[in-house]
Amino acid sequence: MSAVIFWIIVAAVVIAIDIATSNFLFAWFAVGAFVAMIADLLEVSFGIQVVLFLVVNLITISIGYPWAKRKFKEGVKRTPLMEETYIGRVMKAEEEIVDRTKIKVDGIYWTVLNSGEVIKKDESFKITGIDGIKLIIKKEEEV
Repeated sequence: MSAVIFWIIVAAVVIAIDIATSNFLFAWFAVGAFVAMIADLLEVSFGIQVVLFLVVNLITISIGYPWAKRKFKEGVKRTPLMEETYIGRVMKAEEEIVDRTKIKVDGIYWTVLNSGEVIKKDESFKITGIDGIKLIIKKEEEV
């Protein structure tokens, strides 16, 4: 019965590590410990129990971890970065924008790259995207 206690301790430790890290990786080792515990109850040698533990862990981690990661990722809504909220915003040009310039958005200066035709002073432009640390803009078509 000493091996059963060993596998219970292994299972408890890996579950505690998983709870502490909230990674959902180590819980799969508990499945291997459970299989090894059953093998001990069936009076299989300790060496075979260790092999079963390792094989079951390899299988459960290679299948279960990617599945769990996808499953939990679906439920988490991503919060957009501050600059991602700028996309779609329409602004007025304070100066003529030919290729690139700096503009102030919400109190922060940004380098902007004009991806369309020249934007004259007081004309509207739209922030259409982000390229690294630069905002991409395009002249807003008048309706």
